[in-house]
Amino acid sequence: MKLLVGAFILCLFVSCGKYEKPFISFKSPEKRLTQNTWRCVNAVDESGNEFEVFDQVEYSIDGSDSTFTRTSNVGHMTSNWSGANETITGTWTWEYALDGEFNKQQIKHSFPQRVYRVVSLSNRVLVLRDETNNVSYNYERL
Repeated sequence: MKLLVGAFILCLFVSCGKYEKPFISFKSPEKRLTQNTWRCVNAVDESGNEFEVFDQVEYSIDGSDSTFTRTSNVGHMTSNWSGANETITGTWTWEYALDGEFNKQQIKHSFPQRVYRVVSLSNRVLVLRDETNNVSYNYERL
């Protein structure tokens, strides 16, 4: 019985994530991020003002290449400031941490260059905070 309880506690601590949600997940952050297409349901600026944007992003890992495809009307996400939807493809990576490790709380996009902090990452919800603009984007799985 003690062995069973010990194994459960060990699994609990090993599976805990770095994000606010989920508390426990048996899927890696890469799996949770790449197995869904994400649609932005709202954005919140640093003052707490909510606003709507159209932003849909899909992350993938193909061998050693990590790519994303984004369709958005947000100018700083696509470099199209006309307000019309534009689709772009770029590469992404986790930010680097100490000792050559990856910081899986930050995603770096190649084009346009942006760093997003992962606030929440589950199978159904993704919350990214743009570190440049201090805007949080709340996504749901399509």
